Amino acid sequence: MKSSAPPAPRDTRLIELWSLREDTKVRTAADEAGTGLVSTLWEDIRLPMSDPVVHRALERMTYGPVSLDNVLPGFSVTGAVSRDPRRAALRSTLDAVRQAVIRTLALTDGTEQLSVVPIVREARFTPRMPAPETTHRLSRFATLRVGTGDMVLESPLSTHRVVLHTPQAMWLVSCYVRPASVRDTARLLDIPLEVVRKAVGYLEASGMLVPGSDGPDEGHSFAEDRDPALEHWSPRELMLHNRSRPGLHDEPLGLARRSAEEPGDPGERRREGGGPPLPLPVPDLDRVLATDPRLTTALEARRSVRADDGLPLSPAQLGELLYRAARARPAGGRPYPSVGSVYPLELYVTVVGSAELPRGSYHYDPAAHALHPLDTRPALVDALLGEAGATAGLSAEPPVLISMTARFRRISAAYPGIAYSALLKEVGALQQTLYLVSTAMGIGPCALAFGDTATSASAFGLDWRAESGVGEFVLAALPGGAPSADHGRTGTRYP
Repeated sequence: MKSSAPPAPRDTRLIELWSLREDTKVRTAADEAGTGLVSTLWEDIRLPMSDPVVHRALERMTYGPVSLDNVLPGFSVTGAVSRDPRRAALRSTLDAVRQAVIRTLALTDGTEQLSVVPIVREARFTPRMPAPETTHRLSRFATLRVGTGDMVLESPLSTHRVVLHTPQAMWLVSCYVRPASVRDTARLLDIPLEVVRKAVGYLEASGMLVPGSDGPDEGHSFAEDRDPALEHWSPRELMLHNRSRPGLHDEPLGLARRSAEEPGDPGERRREGGGPPLPLPVPDLDRVLATDPRLTTALEARRSVRADDGLPLSPAQLGELLYRAARARPAGGRPYPSVGSVYPLELYVTVVGSAELPRGSYHYDPAAHALHPLDTRPALVDALLGEAGATAGLSAEPPVLISMTARFRRISAAYPGIAYSALLKEVGALQQTLYLVSTAMGIGPCALAFGDTATSASAFGLDWRAESGVGEFVLAALPGGAPSADHGRTGTRYP
């Protein structure tokens, strides 16, 4: 006969576990000084390891989270008892390699709840137990994403990331979407107050939760909301900046080895079918060199020209501009720079139409120096030119719109981590090249601040996830020739 007694309540007490990052190695030196070498992602640290407890603790930590009380009994005890020399030596060693030490909270049955992982050399983690009435809120810069089997909480302002191993840990984090006290959170989740205090202390020390203070009028106040250095950052932009340069995170950056069996680029899909390619005239570069203004003259004359009376470019003008600014050179490369000579940018030219070049959208082939007509619906051509004219502040359609798209896989496969920031720099380099060539030719140029992603993807027949708009540029042939200060509206600002 089975017992009808209720099951014993689960022990919800938390214990602290210690481990080293997976990229950390511990070796004992072959000398008589009893030294050891800890190799971290950032540096090699030579440490005294004459006490076998220190070496044993570090070695155990390379295998995964471990309670150091099992290595050195009483290690976690605070107060006078913890001043034992061996415990002091171990704590000193852990402090010396703190940039590689992962701290984990687990239940007494070993179920890991959350881990705080250092991601920079300067990482410092000193959790405290907040008072029950202390109010916290998630940092407005914190983001939650799917990791490898767990959820990951991270912030561009933090030197750590937090891995949430259980739904209970995620429930705890979700309680702080709005300001909440430790006591209120414990009551809401129906778990012991001391458990919440310890977990919140970890989340606060990692920078994911920010403590609040009572304001005189507006209730709870948080320091990050008053920080003038953060006032103008959006969470997305700050994270992009933080992750696109080394120094403030541990994610891979830079050149990666590309597999010889890498699958094809999924971006190769356009609305081609509007007719045979149209070869563009090739300019006489000897004539160009003889007649062009000097570089400094072109730089000083460069302006953003927004001309309501602009005219379409002739095929000769458009051909010369694209040849000088964006063609693929026979020996390799193009007139503008690209990281690793990857050249992820593609150019699409949309024109209002003339007797020589019909209205529509075209894809520029930099190798053949030709325009491929696209089978773009007239309504989408209207939308492209209308949106570009409105963005530029024109009362009519611009005569020529150059849309720059990025084949993301082409650059991200080679330069993980910096791909997006690198291609935006490439957009700027191409735009400046277009500016200078246009100025030298007497054409009115204007870079646009943005374009519509959905419109361009539909117009060019693209999957925006594989190839998407990243830059726009409008051009006009000017009735009086070279742009001047009294022609239309000029200026160096973006609209």
